[in-house]
Amino acid sequence: MSLADIHAHSRRFQSRIRTRNLTEYAAAALVIAVFGWMAFLIPDLVVKAGCILTALAAAYVAYALHTKASAPGSQPDGGEPLLDFHRAELLRQRQALATVPRWYLAPFVPGMLLFVGGVSFAPDSGLPLLARFFQFGIATAIVAAVFAGVAWLNARAVKQLDARIAALDDARDQS
Repeated sequence: MSLADIHAHSRRFQSRIRTRNLTEYAAAALVIAVFGWMAFLIPDLVVKAGCILTALAAAYVAYALHTKASAPGSQPDGGEPLLDFHRAELLRQRQALATVPRWYLAPFVPGMLLFVGGVSFAPDSGLPLLARFFQFGIATAIVAAVFAGVAWLNARAVKQLDARIAALDDARDQS
């Protein structure tokens, strides 16, 4: 891998990180707006609490994404510092993705459980108790499946970053 290749890879990688983060920030803003609005509109206190916790989780995740996985402002000019810089960035992003269940998914669990529970067991739902448990179980299973999918995608990305780090290490060893 030549220095020009490393530079190109590093630029593309940083561009993808910036795009990913902007998308995540927009999604967090949407979650905050929607759940904040629902918290304002819905009178049920349990559902309202679930909405507020979900909005707070989105704000925390956006902050954590910024601190753990933001793209740096600039790259070194070239040579060995560029290789070290790119490898360090790959490692930093790998660490952020490897811990997604802890800082990205876990903050949403309390709010989602309260929201789904509040909606499922609302006194005015008119459903029999067994149907309420079924509704809660199905909704919780859907949320859990989405969370599992996000965790799986991030674990896959970690493996891809491991391969890129190994390729950089091989390039360093050959030079």
